[in-house]
Amino acid sequence: MKKIPAFFLALMTSVALDAQEIVFTPQWTAQSQFAGYYAAYELGYYKQAGLDVSIVHPTQSNPTLNRLKEGSCNVITLELIQAMMANGQGESLVNILQTTQHSTLSVFVRNPQVKEFEDLKECRVGTWTAGFSEIPHMIDQDKNLNIRWISFMSPVNLFISGAIDATLAKTYNEKILMKLAGIKPGNIIFFSENGYDYPEDGIYVTRAFYRRNIEKCRAFAEASRKGWEWVRTHREEALDITFKYIKAENVATNRQHQREMLDEILRVQEDKAGDTPSYILKEEDFNRLNDALVRYGYLPSALNFDGFTAGE
Repeated sequence: MKKIPAFFLALMTSVALDAQEIVFTPQWTAQSQFAGYYAAYELGYYKQAGLDVSIVHPTQSNPTLNRLKEGSCNVITLELIQAMMANGQGESLVNILQTTQHSTLSVFVRNPQVKEFEDLKECRVGTWTAGFSEIPHMIDQDKNLNIRWISFMSPVNLFISGAIDATLAKTYNEKILMKLAGIKPGNIIFFSENGYDYPEDGIYVTRAFYRRNIEKCRAFAEASRKGWEWVRTHREEALDITFKYIKAENVATNRQHQREMLDEILRVQEDKAGDTPSYILKEEDFNRLNDALVRYGYLPSALNFDGFTAGE
């Protein structure tokens, strides 16, 4: 039997997915960061929109963006900076819904005298091997801090052990883990409060898929939005739904962690405290990040906002 080249196999898979269903892959394992999508599925919002949706989580060996490239899924979530950098490398992703509006990055520091980024000069700072450190590296370069970056799977453990002076932390994850473990840092520096408040999570498809399936993409975005709106007023029920996925994926966590994670995710979806989320990527936010990525060499040239968002 003649072997089909991998490129054509991926193309055939992608075409089949177009015709049959939407395979949706969040950017991480099951957790309340994705509660709105679980709710949209379990409450039937996707079905009501005429969509046949499957939710398939990524693995460490096959992350979200790679699954999209190979054609094993056709809708994903990514952070804005990841999607923009992928476009700069020729991927042509389209944002069809923007969920979060604020940065969840922070720096946990051991020394209470360290109160701002400038105080991190020549410190040992933990970071993730998976990435998410472009903005911190920009700050390091801009302020000539000469930070000694220590890359590990879980910088929280390094911080607790005293092996590093500070660590990057997401407010919806590591910050909560440290709190639940009884770890009190000397200080916390929040990126959102220091001029680096960039939006993060959004829903993305390839430009090719969007052009072939405009109405399907719009329907998926709207049903996902309905899911998040329901979660906002049904948080405990949303956690019940989320734990169905957590248990299926054998994720080690607890309800308090997931409850606080969900509260933080819902907070950063708001433009301002108490606002109803807009679920829109604002052009001014896109342009601020666009300029920074070009200035520090993460993009070869500026991206076009209209080409990046769901519009023709």
